[in-house]
Amino acid sequence: MSDTLTLASSDRVLILAPHPDDESIATGGLIQSARSAGATVRVIVLTDGDNNPWPQRWIEKRWRIDALARRRWGMRRREEARTALRILGLDADDAVFLGLPDMGLTDLLMHNDQDIVRELRAQFDEFRANLLIMPAVSDRHPDHSAAHILARAALAPLAIPRLYTFAVHGRSAEASAAVVALTPQQRDIKRAAILAHRTQMQLSQRRFLRYADSVELFHIDGESTAHPLSARLGDDGRLHASVDLTHWNGAWRGQSLFVALDNGERILQPLGQNEERSGDGLHIEIQCPACAPGYVKLARAEPGWRVFDRYGWQRFELT
Repeated sequence: MSDTLTLASSDRVLILAPHPDDESIATGGLIQSARSAGATVRVIVLTDGDNNPWPQRWIEKRWRIDALARRRWGMRRREEARTALRILGLDADDAVFLGLPDMGLTDLLMHNDQDIVRELRAQFDEFRANLLIMPAVSDRHPDHSAAHILARAALAPLAIPRLYTFAVHGRSAEASAAVVALTPQQRDIKRAAILAHRTQMQLSQRRFLRYADSVELFHIDGESTAHPLSARLGDDGRLHASVDLTHWNGAWRGQSLFVALDNGERILQPLGQNEERSGDGLHIEIQCPACAPGYVKLARAEPGWRVFDRYGWQRFELT
């Protein structure tokens, strides 16, 4: 049973968007509801969406995209986000653009880049939100799921009374915890904000406009029983990961096991080393001398042109 997400003038709402357009697609209704209630809203856009070659090739009628073309495309997408936020009722000062590498957030996470964690922590600490909205760890876009874990690392010493997640690419594995209902007028405004991302409309308009629905759903992420990947720490000091291949429903060869622990340790193990096939299950063992709770993901070490992972990350504890 979902609760209606209610907001008051005293609320401070912070939204974490991996790319320009996620703020409109996932939270266009929430932003309007927050502004109507008199709440303070800030949006942090992590990347400029500059590594977005197929729409750029289509619109600019070019095949080769060099660094200059990418920067120009990223600035164009940043301006589209500013326009969309104005449509939703926010001012220029209500948005922060960090300019992190598009399609590079997993690399930042796996290299345990403390600079981005410190930057996010400074943003969180300065704004003092009492409601944080960020991507779901189960989102199939690698930037979205990595953004969740980076944000969790930045939040470690801080306290946020309310925290919800959204899934743009693939449904969240968790039941919705909160819902924002949109009036017909709010739906029209959200639709206009999505359409303001004109570079994305050439190839994705129909898909993105589906999010201008009568409700927005938000979740609370944790370990999911629906995820085909699970992990635990064994008495032998090894991390044991298991994949339910009937649920995975795809090729596992060529994949790698990503491990991001809460203590900052990172492990990337290509399959083909220490896994064992047993019936419909795949079992992977990793030596983990300083193991801690964290996250695991099974995906290609380098995302292909399709971009998306089969599944996002899975949370695991030590108990």
